[in-house]
Amino acid sequence: MNSVAYEVISLKLSWRELRERSEGVTLQESIELPNLVKENRQLIKLEPVRVSLNGTEASGVGLLQGLLQSEATYRCSRCLHDFTEDLHVQFDEHFMQVTEDKLSAEEGTDYNDDRNLVVGEQIELVPYLEQAINLALPYRPLCNQDCAGLCPQCGVNLNEESCSCQTERIDPRLADLAKFFEKDS
Repeated sequence: MNSVAYEVISLKLSWRELRERSEGVTLQESIELPNLVKENRQLIKLEPVRVSLNGTEASGVGLLQGLLQSEATYRCSRCLHDFTEDLHVQFDEHFMQVTEDKLSAEEGTDYNDDRNLVVGEQIELVPYLEQAINLALPYRPLCNQDCAGLCPQCGVNLNEESCSCQTERIDPRLADLAKFFEKDS
């Protein structure tokens, strides 16, 4: 089993602060999320994430909305070259404070809503920030949509140079038939 060491990063918001400020809470932070790079093999580097959130509380539900911004360096899934793109992620999460007992009772219940149940006086935001960014990352990052990739024979980057390899694939079941036609010509 592969063991991965994760860095503990924390960004918390107090329920008390959220409730006491009728105009809401503004959160402006810059935070590093190194675990995202460790979990995503095609993500080479993630600059510190600029977190800009507005929070309000009504009827026991906390709402946090805003924008997460960073610069991400990916490895192209076709040509394997690194490239950098700006990352802009909308953040919109609902939180509801519950007790341990209520959390245990609600565990099997399907609310069919977007509320995140939180025990305690603090909302730990990092897992939700990581999730939002993770969902925004491309599944197969491409340096550009027309990336030609690597030659399967010689491995040359076809974006930078061409090669003379024959890349036509013949179905092995029809290989003998192809040889037959080669003899006739």
